[in-house]
Amino acid sequence: MRSIVWIVWALVAAFWTLGAWVLAELVQWSVQTMASAEAARAAGAVLQAPLPPWVGVWIDPVWLELVRSQVQWLLEAGQAILPAAGALVGWIVPLVWVGWGLGMLTLLALAIGAHWLIGRLSRSSLSGTTTI
Repeated sequence: MRSIVWIVWALVAAFWTLGAWVLAELVQWSVQTMASAEAARAAGAVLQAPLPPWVGVWIDPVWLELVRSQVQWLLEAGQAILPAAGALVGWIVPLVWVGWGLGMLTLLALAIGAHWLIGRLSRSSLSGTTTI
């Protein structure tokens, strides 16, 4: 039974590590992309694209134009901030790995606790007494 605890811990730890690695890479890529002018150009191109006619049936066209104008304003306001976001990657990625480490410590503590509890329960079931 104890081996099952450690097998489950190893699987969860592997997925936790994979998730942290993917998140760190995604954060690094997204911050670098936002810091470059590519993101603003792509968003501007999306805003200039005409909407399909069926969208007007489901959503009020006046509301859609309001949303477009708000997104355009956010893009213009963010132009000054986005280049500075590249410096944030130096802080965000290490924070992801600190979170990974805290998560691994929590997983390890849970596995050690389960290991101990299984040992304690198996001893009490062998002796025929229950200790609380």
